[in-house]
Amino acid sequence: MPSLLSRVRSGLCAATAAILLACWGPSLPAAAESTSIARVDRNGTPGENVHFTNGESATTTLFELRVDDDTTVAAYCVDVSRNVDYTAAYTMAEWPQLPGAAHAGKIVWIVRNSYPVLPLEEVAEHSGIDGLSAEQAIAGTQAAIWHFSNGIQLRPPGFGDSGAAHVHALYRYLLDHATPVAEPDAPLGLVPTEVVGETSSSLGPLTVHTTGDAPVRLTVNGIGEAALVDADGSPVFEARDGDEILLALPADVEEGTATVYARTDQAEILPGLVYTGKDGVQTQPLVVADTATIALTVAARVSWNAPDSAASASPSGSPSDAPAPEQSASAPAPTPPAEPAAPIVAEDKRIEADLSLTGTWLGAVLAGALALLGLGAVLILVTWRRRR
Repeated sequence: MPSLLSRVRSGLCAATAAILLACWGPSLPAAAESTSIARVDRNGTPGENVHFTNGESATTTLFELRVDDDTTVAAYCVDVSRNVDYTAAYTMAEWPQLPGAAHAGKIVWIVRNSYPVLPLEEVAEHSGIDGLSAEQAIAGTQAAIWHFSNGIQLRPPGFGDSGAAHVHALYRYLLDHATPVAEPDAPLGLVPTEVVGETSSSLGPLTVHTTGDAPVRLTVNGIGEAALVDADGSPVFEARDGDEILLALPADVEEGTATVYARTDQAEILPGLVYTGKDGVQTQPLVVADTATIALTVAARVSWNAPDSAASASPSGSPSDAPAPEQSASAPAPTPPAEPAAPIVAEDKRIEADLSLTGTWLGAVLAGALALLGLGAVLILVTWRRRR
């Protein structure tokens, strides 16, 4: 049997390793992702802390959103009540899916007319704020976005607090001048994203949307004999904005599914585009505050059934063919959910939780490790004395 000294040493090593793994494990590099998937880098630029009239406080950060392997764009938070999941895969979203959708046009105006889309000197000149720093510009811009996305109000600064005064002055300037503008179009798209049909005809059409002038490359995967064609039946391998394409199937194909891909190396990311967690992953939605040109791929799914199976799947007289019941004239209209009066600040933005890597958080880790080392030393000393 192993000696008490050996058991002490083994337990001490295991406990220390567990502490180090728990602390440093999450920062291990993630596997490479598709260029159409974005992730949030951990090296964002911190802004000043902000304080709200409801008594809450929050940190601010200008995030770096990695939109492909070589390109990042600056981005602000859209929801003060959500945490940022640095491991989450992000994808482009639409404003109606996000908080503040009713004020999306004003949020887009804010990011286009503040830092870093505009140089710091230009923001200071437009707002009339002398000595505006980057940290103050980030905080004032973020607070203005949260005002429209979450309904927060920034607390007026105290006497002599020039830093908070600059933040509040920019916040007020942006709110007073925010004018609804058109939301930017997605740089690349296939509409609709899903088509269902029968094998007896060409499936579609799919419409290509792109903000670039270069042609978009088209491919299909999942069925080797299928071809992408135009309305005249001619094969197509590229398309431009507004072009419609069809998926032509061979006559003897069985029911199945294929994926149509559109790819460009000249997708232009514009300020005001929004990203959120892919496939419903819960993470902090972000609004882009920068411009970049990237490679991007989008996909649409095409499914088909044999004509007889499609008919049997929807027999005549099925509930899907029945007319919808009329709604009673006296039935009250549904009431939209009310906006929260006092938004909750996410834990990763609370000031008291924003511990420096070399400060309180690391100190607690080292203290725990030292305590384990001390315990091990005491047990070793007791064992040695007993043997004597």
